[in-house]
Amino acid sequence: MRPGRSNPFMFRLSVFLLAVLLLIDGPAARAAGRVRVLMIGDSLTVGTFGEVVHQYLANRFGSEGVAVFGSCGSKPQHWLEAEPEFDTRCGYREQTPERNRLIDFDDNGNPPPRMPTPKLENLLARYRPTDVIIQLGTNWMDDAEPGNALRDADRAAILDRMAAALGTARTVRQVIWITPPDSSHFSKVVQAIIQDDIVKWARAHRYRYILSSRITHYVRGMTGGDGIHYHKEAATAWALDVERELNHELL
Repeated sequence: MRPGRSNPFMFRLSVFLLAVLLLIDGPAARAAGRVRVLMIGDSLTVGTFGEVVHQYLANRFGSEGVAVFGSCGSKPQHWLEAEPEFDTRCGYREQTPERNRLIDFDDNGNPPPRMPTPKLENLLARYRPTDVIIQLGTNWMDDAEPGNALRDADRAAILDRMAAALGTARTVRQVIWITPPDSSHFSKVVQAIIQDDIVKWARAHRYRYILSSRITHYVRGMTGGDGIHYHKEAATAWALDVERELNHELL
């Protein structure tokens, strides 16, 4: 080959390699939606608690590295693909690299439109997170009251199915469950049943957990009005305590 003349084959090869590099580490890869942390939760995540924790996660990992979903009234089984779709009627939060949506009651108290609860398997495949945070369990407490249909074995089976879904996601290296905070609406016995179910499951699968009952105390009329949901100040205080725990868990 004479000096000064380009080799067409080498030129085409260079273009091909450049295209591959852009695909791996460029806008196409970012468009795939991979995040560091995926968080799912119930109405407490829809509310102030979820707002504060999302801001904490975004500050640590960047808004592009976090996806938070909250579905009011949801239970763990509602997030599983094999279960019927659960439409929340009381509020929905979705804060992801693609969009930021909070659907809640309006200023006149009118209920929000129904929103389908996402499925965990789909979220794992879409966002490919490294860490998964789960804030669920409060809506199981009605089911744990004596005489209700959902038995201990039923909850254990649902949790095992969640573990199976998490186990198939190759990117996930850590799962952290934020257990329900203290409530004055439910008895201490019922609260302990749900917390123990979650803790037993987490230990069996070597997952982490944060015991919200140790860092919260519900006083009706001060903490909140219904014995379950937390006012802004109380929810913020709970979230800040949880963040201190997450500082040690999310390395």
